[in-house]
Amino acid sequence: MLSEKVKGKQRAVDVPQAALNAGQSSSSQPEQETARDLVVRFTEGAPDLTISVEKQDSVREIKKRIRDGRPELFNRRLRLIHSGRLLTDGTFLYSWLSSLEERQKRAHGEESDSNAVKTAEAAAKAATTWIHCSVGPVIEPEEAEEGEQQQATQIKPPRGFDRLTAVGFSPEDIENFRRQFHSQSSANYLDHDFQTEEEYDEHARALEEQWIDSMDDAGTAAISQTSVSSNSSVLQGILLGFFFPFLPFFFMRSQKPAVFWEDGSEQETTSNVIFSRRMQMGIAVGFFANLVFGVWRYLLDSGHQAF
Repeated sequence: MLSEKVKGKQRAVDVPQAALNAGQSSSSQPEQETARDLVVRFTEGAPDLTISVEKQDSVREIKKRIRDGRPELFNRRLRLIHSGRLLTDGTFLYSWLSSLEERQKRAHGEESDSNAVKTAEAAAKAATTWIHCSVGPVIEPEEAEEGEQQQATQIKPPRGFDRLTAVGFSPEDIENFRRQFHSQSSANYLDHDFQTEEEYDEHARALEEQWIDSMDDAGTAAISQTSVSSNSSVLQGILLGFFFPFLPFFFMRSQKPAVFWEDGSEQETTSNVIFSRRMQMGIAVGFFANLVFGVWRYLLDSGHQAF
């Protein structure tokens, strides 16, 4: 038999263990969540609406929830906009937002293998997403919103890889690109059950749009990095030419190689591998700035001596 003192010690040990197990279960629970909060802001000044988006919800289902939450918008035409892009009804919003955030992180050069604390903080910040809802005119009874007949009569702009026709790619090339792209990104379709062929096409075009936009962002980032590096080369050349005016000229001389062709022509001179062309221009500017500064100091000192 255990005494009351020993039983009390046993309970004191068991309670933290139970609390530890509860803490572990509560900490592992958020990892299994497959939903995120969505804050809808309306263009007509209606109060913001917060809804939960599941992994299988499409834009069409989100519009139905918005009409349920705002009965005054039941017969109004709604269009959802995120980051300046119009979201089509067949797009799965949860996976679309997740893929967009991943591509934005890659475009900004963020590391994908961050620790668990940074990942939790990023997930907490991205838990709430803002969506703009454009409220259109009243839908007529005989008019179905986003109906098949209306979509067939409208002139649709090219979406996805169809945009490559503007740069000269043939339909066969575009079909080849599309086949290779979707064969490598088949994981994006495993968690979705498409009810119609239209939903499948909308989701596929949305993935293609994201990939093309990510390529545009990467090209813009590369151009900006190139311009920054060229400006830094000029600045380094100016500083080097101003503080060390004669030292860089020993390395700027381009020597002609002792090579002659059969017709008597000489080998072309190779460019300087130490200083780039922009840095040489900066060195020349810094040298002349040093020369002007020296002449100014000389004239200033001679003027003081005259007085």
